[in-house]
This record gives sequence, C-alpha cells and structure tokens, in this order.
Amino acid sequence: MTLDPKQTSNLDALALKLQALVSDADVYADGARVISQGGTPPPLSAILQAVDDTVLDRKLVFGAGDTTISLVASGRRLRGLLDMAPMSTAAQPLLGQTISREDPDGIAALHDLLVTAFANATHLTLRSLPAERFGSGGERGVTASGLDTLWQVDHEQQPKAPAAPLERFLADNAGAVSSFLYLSNGAIAASHGDTAALQMIWDTQVEAYLAAEQKLANPQSGDRLICLEGALDDDSAAALAFAGNDVALLTYAPDHTGALHASWHALIT
Repeated sequence: MTLDPKQTSNLDALALKLQALVSDADVYADGARVISQGGTPPPLSAILQAVDDTVLDRKLVFGAGDTTISLVASGRRLRGLLDMAPMSTAAQPLLGQTISREDPDGIAALHDLLVTAFANATHLTLRSLPAERFGSGGERGVTASGLDTLWQVDHEQQPKAPAAPLERFLADNAGAVSSFLYLSNGAIAASHGDTAALQMIWDTQVEAYLAAEQKLANPQSGDRLICLEGALDDDSAAALAFAGNDVALLTYAPDHTGALHASWHALIT
C-alpha cells in the first residue's frame, strides 16, 4: 500500500496521538525500542523480524552504539539501504539501490554490511519512521522470509509469535470494519480505508471522550473496547481498542456492534 505524502503525514500524526495513549514515555520518548539485547535474539534475526512486521512503507532506523543504519521496508519486504552513520565505504555503493534476487552480489553486500555493523551489538534499537522516496515504484525488494533463507538466518532462538489479539480481532471483523489504523509496540502495523475519516473521529469524538473519562474518579485502563456510535455523518460507528501495548482506531457498520463485542470478549478477555 502506497500513500501520497500528505496522507502519510496525516497517518503518522494520528499514529503518534494513538501511541501516546498506551506508551511508556521513558521507553518510546524518541520512538526507539530495543529489539535485541545481549545477542538475544541475534541482531540480524531481529532486523529481519522488524522487516517482516512492516506492512506499510517505512524507514527503519537500526542503532547500536554510535552506528545507525536506515533501511526501507514495505509489504514485509526489505527494499534497500537508505543511509548509514557514520558512513562506510562498504555502504556507499548500496545507497538508494533496491535489492533484488537478480543481483545476488548486492544482497550479499548488504548482508555483510549489517553483520559488520551489528553482529556484536549488545543493545540494538529500532525506530520506525515515515517512508522517504526510494527507488522506483516497480522495485519491490526481497521478502524477509526470502532473506532468512538467502542469509541463512536461524530463527529457532526467536520463534515467530502468533498474531496479536488485536490483530486477530481486526481480521475476524474485516467484513464489518471499513477503516482502521492499528499500532503495535509503538509502530504502525497496518491501516485500511479512509484515514481522513479516522482523523475526523479523533477530532470530534475520541479526544472529548478521553478528556471526560479522565475526570472520572476511577478512569478506565488496561484492555478495553470503547464504541462511539454515530461517529460519522453516514451513521457509521467508531471504536477505540486497547490490548497491551497495541491500540487501534476503527470505523464499522453499526449493526455489527453486538458481534464486535462478542468477538472482543472471545479474544481479549
């Protein structure tokens, strides 16, 4: 899914507001989170897991010590190297080049760069940022699973986690949900539909609801589904869902409210 720059900017702005509702400021103050510590999982495995978790076009900035490497990923594919700091001579030929199975030397060179930079990292962090222009639209890169094989990455130390409850909730109700923005662990995991409608709901419904909720003697917290019926002019309903460090804002058909609650209780509670 490719969004124009204005849509991407609006989506990221709304994502920051949603993430603020569930984030620990000390953990996500600069948008970074730890993905490998003490070699667990191995840094290269953690990098490919981050790529596999990336659905929308994103710039993934990996950091260890004074070294940062910015990769571009989309659709669970690694597209290529955007930047490195400090710059190395090995990185320069790779900048802005979309990796391809037809160029095994390029794939091998990127592997060697990542291994050299991060193989001995004791603390690897990730920041997921808005995408920047990279390559051409027809160049898709290589899937994370494909790179697992090409780079002989062993994931036995980090078995792939099952789908998060909130992800399953959205999938189970896909027929009734017309739009959503879903954040998982501080990053946009997926979005669908009319993001402008989601922003309108935030401005006209969500902020007012949350402000009123905070005035209660015992404001709600933890996993919960908040339904806001009649949120849009077309009588569509909206909901705000919290599950652990994940949060989603969605619109749905109001006649699905009962089924939505049943699905929520089956998966989350």
